[in-house]
Amino acid sequence: AFLQGFFENKLLQDDRKTIIETAIPGLDGTFGIFAPQGELWKQLTVLVLLQIPIQCMFAMVIYVFIIKRRGTTNAYLLGWGIIIPVACFIPYMLLDFLDVRNKTIKLAACNIPSIVVFRTIEAMMDTAPTKVVEASIQNYIAYYTTMVPFDWDEISAKRRKISGAELSLSIFRIAVTFHLLSLLLSFLMHFDFKPFKGDPVELDQFYVSTDLFKPSHLANAYCHALLVFFNLYVGFNVTALGMNLQGFSTIPVFKNPLFASRTPTEFWTKRWNTMIHSSLKHGIFLPAKLMFGPKLSLFLTFIVSGIYHEGSWSILFYNPEKLVHQNDTELFIPIKGKLTAFFFYIGIIMLLERPLGKREPFLWMSKHLPTIVISILLSVLHLPFAHWYFGDWIVGGYFSDFSLGLWHIRKL
Repeated sequence: AFLQGFFENKLLQDDRKTIIETAIPGLDGTFGIFAPQGELWKQLTVLVLLQIPIQCMFAMVIYVFIIKRRGTTNAYLLGWGIIIPVACFIPYMLLDFLDVRNKTIKLAACNIPSIVVFRTIEAMMDTAPTKVVEASIQNYIAYYTTMVPFDWDEISAKRRKISGAELSLSIFRIAVTFHLLSLLLSFLMHFDFKPFKGDPVELDQFYVSTDLFKPSHLANAYCHALLVFFNLYVGFNVTALGMNLQGFSTIPVFKNPLFASRTPTEFWTKRWNTMIHSSLKHGIFLPAKLMFGPKLSLFLTFIVSGIYHEGSWSILFYNPEKLVHQNDTELFIPIKGKLTAFFFYIGIIMLLERPLGKREPFLWMSKHLPTIVISILLSVLHLPFAHWYFGDWIVGGYFSDFSLGLWHIRKL
């Protein structure tokens, strides 16, 4: 009852009072400005903190019974047969027990499987990003406390300390992106997420047609891509900030992927969500490479990435029938297979990058076009099908739920 009390407010209705009412030039009516609701951030923090002791217990078991017995039959049986299935099941138990309803909070329940599943495979296959994390059980437990990767010092075998300047810059970037996210989400919600008219694509559906290539759909999809980027940047960097405030340096999760990437490989492996990239690289790609060639391993990694995201969406939209529904988005059920298809498409792009990159048109673009133009072209390459990734978040109410924790501008 004590823990459930933290989640008594289901955060499904926006009952905030306006702090300012004003007119916006070019738009009819009066608009209200609403302050972020601290309750959402409190519940997020509590759920993340609740999972850390569980993650640490997994770390101790894996260190003692898998890493120290690596290569044995028992280690593989423990990893594949017990630890990974249990880690995948725990989020549903937590959501049931705590009766979490807000989708932003639900997504935070993905921490345990996201950390434990990939790092268990690393432990079994000896593909950890650095030997330092396995140098001691203390290091290994620290490795499991957060999804955001620490910056490990190979010489001292400890986590690097963060400087005051680095901490200040991190806080500044989070603050700026937080406000950009608030403005962009308010703008898109005002236009029902389609500010460019004439876009017939149903964002939660799974089909291929010429509508996917209409300029209006591509323009709206680019706005959605910016929204997802700002959302993930704030979410993951707030998590990293928790480690930074304890004095530890973390590896940047995003490195300006939408405006500084020159190739698909650079976008997906060096700039976009390096946290998930590291998990997939060391938990899927490198283990697969021990058995298959690099191309097949790369393709397999993107397929597993799709399956991983499908699993995360099942947690995000988890909705036991026993619940009394407060709004229609609680009844939303995503179509299976879209995410895997999207990452399958990305895998094809990655495999074609090298042979097509040697062709004259692409060589010319690489030599003559500025980086920001190439980055936008790379985004356009993904946009026709990108709603297979983020469309469920829009239609299923994730962003509406998240808006409670942001500054929000809404027509009264």
